Amino acid sequence: MKKIYLTLAGMILSATMMAQAPVNQTVFKEAPAHHTARDLKAPHNFSNRYTIDKVKFNFIDLSSSYYSSTPDYDYYYTFPDSTPFADYGGTLAAPFCHSFGQVYDLTSPVLNQNTLGYPSIFDISSPTTIDSIATYGVWGQSRSGVTDTIIFRVVVPTTGVNLDRIFYFTGTASNYPASNDTTRFAMLNTDSNTWVAPGAIAEYKVPLRVQDTLANGLQYVKTPAGVNVNRVFAVTIDFKPGSSYTPYVDTMGFGVGSWTQVTAELNGDGTYSNYVPGDLTASNTVTSQVRHAAPGGGWNGRYIPYLAYGAGIYESIDIDLTLSQTNSISVNENVSEAKLFQNYPNPANGFTTVKYALENNAEVTFEVMDVTGKKVISTFEGNKNAGTHTIEINANDLNAGMYFYSIVVNGKRITKKMTITK
Repeated sequence: MKKIYLTLAGMILSATMMAQAPVNQTVFKEAPAHHTARDLKAPHNFSNRYTIDKVKFNFIDLSSSYYSSTPDYDYYYTFPDSTPFADYGGTLAAPFCHSFGQVYDLTSPVLNQNTLGYPSIFDISSPTTIDSIATYGVWGQSRSGVTDTIIFRVVVPTTGVNLDRIFYFTGTASNYPASNDTTRFAMLNTDSNTWVAPGAIAEYKVPLRVQDTLANGLQYVKTPAGVNVNRVFAVTIDFKPGSSYTPYVDTMGFGVGSWTQVTAELNGDGTYSNYVPGDLTASNTVTSQVRHAAPGGGWNGRYIPYLAYGAGIYESIDIDLTLSQTNSISVNENVSEAKLFQNYPNPANGFTTVKYALENNAEVTFEVMDVTGKKVISTFEGNKNAGTHTIEINANDLNAGMYFYSIVVNGKRITKKMTITK
């Protein structure tokens, strides 16, 4: 095992609030078997055509594909209080992590990519259903007659409660050169008494079972869900042991039940992650400092995002989500009625052209939405003849950022994304 000493990336600021981040916080990280932690996971099997329907998403896999990077998988002891002690390279210490939370932003270009068989776009104006949640970890199984539990919770933005304010770190652009931007995140809170994230709309308790252990020793914990979310939401993970512990006698990972969560550094060990401006997807944790209100914490009552630390910490939690949309956007570019092409040039600075082709005469509406789902362009193209047509967009009329453009043909929508630069 190895010790990682982390420093802050910068100060958290918002229009209404300033929070002090943990300074010189010591984090203990168990050394993983690098590049082998998930070798035996089942491969993704998808057809080539979708409306978004029960598709599995794992942010680590998607980030690796999007940036052509190789993630480094790590393990973190997770426990609800400071009573038990874990062995860190021969040193007994209280576990650092007490709860994990992964925030998802469905407008993220990392999530909305047409790779690995995933669909290329979410319709952010339509609800998304989380059909199932799963995660990976290591479970100490040596006790008989005791049931340990993983608890998943789904958290949605609630005004004045949770995920309703955007914070940012100053002076971090040099650490994230791909974005050249100050990093932002949606604040995920926790209740200081119950340690449940306010705004949780669903809770799933999954007993840990020996038969759910994979051949590589990892535990695969999965639950059906069936809860609707919108653009931004979070999934939290907590471990509830089935028995009490004796300090310094029953040590985590040695003869007692324990949970060690699999996480990843997205660009490899000791590196900074990539960051797309405005993308709120981020992992978070409730630390010992937060859980026990350590003096000078500044984060009490909140999950700490990975962006608060320097390189070398959980940049994503290993979670599989199965998502679907009832009124999903077709991502098949060659449906029976029409085919939508990628705009050119893309990214665009000035004018950009969208081309589409119709199989038959049809009424066509053209729309452009920003990442919040607001329509910034909506034009009725009228009754168009079969064949190829073009639409010219003046990008000078749009702010820099990512947009989603659609054609609606006989009530069926086809959507692609484009980027505007300045």
